[in-house]
Order: sequence, then C-alpha cells, then structure tokens
Amino acid sequence: MKQSHSLGQVFLTDKNYVRKIINSLDINNAAVLEIGSGPGEISAQIVEKCKFLYCVELDPRFITVLETKFRNKDNVKIMHYDILKFPVSKLGSKVVVFGNVPYQISNSLIDYFVENRSAIKKAYLTFQKEFVDKLIAKPGSKDYGFLSCYVQYYAGIKKFFDIPKGAFTPIPKVNSSFMALEFYDEPPEKAQDENLLFTVIREAFSQRRKKIANSLAKFIAAEDLFSYLGINPDLRAENISLRQYVSVANRIFRNKSQK
Repeated sequence: MKQSHSLGQVFLTDKNYVRKIINSLDINNAAVLEIGSGPGEISAQIVEKCKFLYCVELDPRFITVLETKFRNKDNVKIMHYDILKFPVSKLGSKVVVFGNVPYQISNSLIDYFVENRSAIKKAYLTFQKEFVDKLIAKPGSKDYGFLSCYVQYYAGIKKFFDIPKGAFTPIPKVNSSFMALEFYDEPPEKAQDENLLFTVIREAFSQRRKKIANSLAKFIAAEDLFSYLGINPDLRAENISLRQYVSVANRIFRNKSQK
C-alpha cells in the first residue's frame, strides 16, 4: 500500500533497527498506545511483549488491514483517530506510548504529551534527529533553547540511538533518533507559576544575543539576578540552566506577590 505524503508516512523497514527498538522497550505488563500503526508490522512484535495494545491510526486504509491482522487478538484494540485529538486520559490507567512520529507534528505532539502527562507513564518515540538534539540539549550548546527547557521541566529524556534515513521507506530527507520521555510526578525544580516561568524563558531566548540582564529587564533587576540568585547578569540565555530559570521565575513571582 502506497504511503500518504500528506500524512508524512514513512515506515521503519530495516529489521536491525526494528529489533533494536523492540529490545529497548520496557513494556512488560503495560498498556501500550501506538501512534500510527500503519500495516502493523511493528505492532505485531509489540503485542507479544505488552499486556494490551491500542493501535491509533489516522489513515482509514490501514484500519481494515489492522483489524484483519489482529482479529484473533483479544488484547488489541484498533482506533481510527488523529493522535492529537485522542482522549488518552479516558483509557483508565497510565499508558506507555510508542510511535514513529510524522515529523510535521513533532512540536504539537510534545504539547499534547505535556497536557496529558498525568495519563502517560512513558513515551518511546522516533523523531527527526535535529529535533531530539534540541530536546536533550544542555546549557551552553547551540541546540539549547526554549524547547529544551520546556520538555526537561516535565520529563526525563533519554536518547537511545540514531537511525539513518535509509532505514525507512520511503527514504526521508533527514536522519532520525529513537528516544524516551518519562514524565515526573512533580518537576524536580518546581516553579510557583509555570506560565510565568515559560514566559520568562521564551523572552530570554527571543533575545538570545542580549545579556540576560537586558533580555529580562522588564521582569527582574540585574542586581536581583546577581545578589539574590548568584547569576552573572552578563550571561546570555543559552548559558542559564533550567534550575536557574526556575529560580528567576520564583524570584519574580515573590517580588510581584509582595507588592
């Protein structure tokens, strides 16, 4: 069956990388939600390891294929859905998510995961390599930015390995990486106002060439950065850790509360 270009469909067909992914999954006795099951080739291997498998597929052409393939499996449910509209919280218990994700929905999918994190135990995902590099980036690196802080605030991230573009059919223009997100019950560094935190971080990185004291001048005085928080006001956005951004946001929050 021909892949849909509009849906960004590419299928991992290299058996060596499929085996590496399957061996990386910690899904024994877990309920697994698979994003974009396609013809079900990887699904068939997942279902042998997990307790229950929800196959969420948007392309109606594959629904019949999946229903036929798993007609004798009591622990598989085929669901015709756009994953970004799927009510994962209604499944009743925390699920493990798996998916080779269409690259064009990567950012939207991260937002979806964060919004539904209370219903997701862990997510194993294949994204574009450059996107994963941004997710795992540390302060001081060229890839470190708002996305890095946003995801790392809510989840621990592990990159397993890169996957060359030739492992997929049809061959995409970019390489991929296989990774996992594991959401915290509570963020290790808790912001008193998360909306304020992300407003501060976004503002800082929107002016990343400026000194942090200048890019955040409308929020906090330079002397506060140095005196109370021990942050050099001459540093730039990419040199400030997530923990430090939380400290800045909490200081701004307290300053506002005292007025």
